Amino acid sequence: MAVSNNNYYGAIVVTVQGLDLLIVNLKTLKPIERVHKELLVGDSIYQHQPIDFELVNQMTGALRGFLQLMNDYEIESYQLWGSEALSHAINADFIRDQIFLRTGLHLSWLSISEENYYRNQAVLLDLRHNKTNENGLIHLIGINSGNTTITQFSGRSFVYSSNFSLGPVRIAEDLQSLRQSAPNSVEVLNDYIESKLTNFARITPHEAISGPSEVILLGTMPLSHLVSNENKTRMSIKEFEKLFDQAIDASDQFLMEQYNLKENEMPLLLPELLLLRRLLRLTQGTSVVFSDTTVLDGLAVNESIKAGFSKLDFTEQTVTDAQNIANHYQVEPVHRQLVTKFALHLFDQLKPLHQLGDRERLLLQIACILHDVGAYVDAHEHYFHSEYIIQHSNIIGLSTKERDIIAAISRYHSTQTPSADLSRFRQLPTEDRLLIAKLAAILRLADALDDDRQQKIKRISVSLKAPEVIITAYCNESLLFEKWAFAFKSRFFEETFGLKPQLKQRSVTAK
Repeated sequence: MAVSNNNYYGAIVVTVQGLDLLIVNLKTLKPIERVHKELLVGDSIYQHQPIDFELVNQMTGALRGFLQLMNDYEIESYQLWGSEALSHAINADFIRDQIFLRTGLHLSWLSISEENYYRNQAVLLDLRHNKTNENGLIHLIGINSGNTTITQFSGRSFVYSSNFSLGPVRIAEDLQSLRQSAPNSVEVLNDYIESKLTNFARITPHEAISGPSEVILLGTMPLSHLVSNENKTRMSIKEFEKLFDQAIDASDQFLMEQYNLKENEMPLLLPELLLLRRLLRLTQGTSVVFSDTTVLDGLAVNESIKAGFSKLDFTEQTVTDAQNIANHYQVEPVHRQLVTKFALHLFDQLKPLHQLGDRERLLLQIACILHDVGAYVDAHEHYFHSEYIIQHSNIIGLSTKERDIIAAISRYHSTQTPSADLSRFRQLPTEDRLLIAKLAAILRLADALDDDRQQKIKRISVSLKAPEVIITAYCNESLLFEKWAFAFKSRFFEETFGLKPQLKQRSVTAK
């Protein structure tokens, strides 16, 4: 939908804790209005129960109220998203359908990687504006009801991101019966959290930087109430430990009266405090900043970029995260860099042929980086393993659909092609099939140019001369093997685009 004349935009997110609306001026990114409607559905999800029909009624009623408010502002451009946690509800498809039938709103599910990515965008923008901690280590810790994400930045550059299926609501639900019979609930919770974080060091990539860091905390409730009542947005570790000791020893009644906490928040406070304390130690936090930045703020930033009001580009986070995954699975770096270079050059030169955009270029780039990860499992038919690994990896900034597209491109980069796998390929939507075919065809050409992993070809040039695509390889060595591989892998390109690729060779010194 086109942006209205006043540049106002409405972003709505439905989570397991409620519904949030942000109305923002895309040109200035100034918030115009924020609205929150509490609606707790996390208990049903983590107990593997369907969300109650009455809660769905309240949800759609709140959305109609949001629509009326946006109509009052004469907002023409708006979008509704659902959190990753909500998408796991047993009746998530029913909820999505009822929302559309009752409000006309199309609900798009966010992956946990997208939620993390959008929050990062908003926080980085704030850091740039405030010019704080420009060179030091920063950990962004996002805690929601059932997930925790940890993202490290060094001098504002993305280093890595990790995700754990661990959050206050999930912890409280998992340990509800055990805590009732345990003599020391703090000890039980500590042991539980420790068991879930034992793999922290193992899954943290080698690229992670060790050292003291500032921790920016996102999305914590009810802990944020404790801090807001202390009139602080930043705490030293000593101050946090003092607050921790006070909260641990206090009664629920005292905390509700002293800090204006709600009764339904009390079961979440202890898990949240214990989880955060452990994370602060793992990240070597020296101070903690409590941020009220949400996914909505990042979605607004992203929409501002798409509308052309901002030139910011955060996709380097996605590329770096993919490189971290490739390094973890010991993908040979020189080969993947050369394949990426050739594939992106082919993509750029063949735009009149494929007519794809920047987002599709990014998907191709990620596929180039990750297409060989399956060789870590077995070099034989490694493309099957590549597909599986990619499908089960969290790559920051990618939707679940985009991740699956990259996995399919990687599956078809080698021996197998979509045309030889029709029963599986036809199950995909037509639009996705076309995209996968186009990008896989390009990746197959690029991979063939370094099929023997000897990096003989230094650079290429591309020219479209129907009915052929002429690819000139600059190389002084014999390319007999590369030409054989190219002849095999280029067949699918001809099936996809209707043009026959031809590989020619020129010496490196040729002008």
